Amino acid sequence: MNYDSYLARAIEIFNDKMDADFSRDNVILTCFMTDDQEEIFEQFCAQYFPYRLKDRYQEEGYFDFQASSFIGMDNGGKDGILLRTDIPYHPVELLHIFLHELAHIYCVHHELDGNSFYDEYCEGYAQSNEEDGMISAGYAVWRECIAEIIAIECDDNCDIFPIRDKKKMLAQLREEIDQRDGKLLVSEILTAVMTSSEVETSQTWDEAEKAIHSLKLFDTAPEMDLMRLVFNQLQDRLIEIDIDYISELGYLYLNILSLSLLRNFQMP
Repeated sequence: MNYDSYLARAIEIFNDKMDADFSRDNVILTCFMTDDQEEIFEQFCAQYFPYRLKDRYQEEGYFDFQASSFIGMDNGGKDGILLRTDIPYHPVELLHIFLHELAHIYCVHHELDGNSFYDEYCEGYAQSNEEDGMISAGYAVWRECIAEIIAIECDDNCDIFPIRDKKKMLAQLREEIDQRDGKLLVSEILTAVMTSSEVETSQTWDEAEKAIHSLKLFDTAPEMDLMRLVFNQLQDRLIEIDIDYISELGYLYLNILSLSLLRNFQMP
C-alpha cells in the first residue's frame, strides 16, 4: 500500500475543504510496526520533534493508536504523522485517518492565535492539580471531537445519518464511560451527536436540543449542558478556543464521569 500517495490525496482534499496550505514538504510521514515502535519513535523525534522525547513512550499502552500527529517547533515549519503499518487498512479508512491527523495539526496551529493551547494551559497553568486535571481533561475531549468533526466534513465517504439511527451506538458509548476511556468516549458521543443530520442543520440550540431530547437518552443536566456548550462553539468560533471554554468543558466532563461511575456502581 502506497501510504505516501494516500497522504498526498488527503492533503489535497484537506487544503481544498479548509483553505489550508499543507504539502508533502511540510508534513513528514513515518511508519512503524509493533516490533520497532520505540526505535522508530526515538529516531523520528530526535530528527524532527525532540521535545516529544519527553513523552512517556516506554509505558505500556502509549502506542495504542493507528496514527499520531506531531507539531513542529523550531524545525523549519515541519509537522508530522506517525502511522502504524502492521494492521491492514481499507483505502477509505486510511484516507480518513490521514484527514483526522491533518485536522489535529491544523487545529493546533489555529486554535489559539498560532500558539499551542496544551503548552499554554495544560502544564502547570492552574494553581491546583485538580484544576490542571480539569483543563487537561477538557482539552482531551475537545481535541478529539473537533478533529473528527473536521475529518468527517472533509471526507466525502462519510454519510450523515439522522440522530435516531445513532441511538443504539450512543447508548452503548454512554454506558461504557469510565476513568480509563471516558474522555475518548465522551468525545465520540459529542462527535456523533453534532454530525447527525438534525443537529448539523440546526440554526439554534433550541432546534438541536429538541432533536437530542427525542432520543430519550441523555437525561442529566451536565450532559445537555456539555452538548449546548459544544454546539454553540461550533456555531460561533469552531476551532478558536480559550481557557474559559476548555475549563467549562472539563468541569462538565468530570461531572458526567462521576454520574456514570455512580450509575454503574448502583446497577445490580
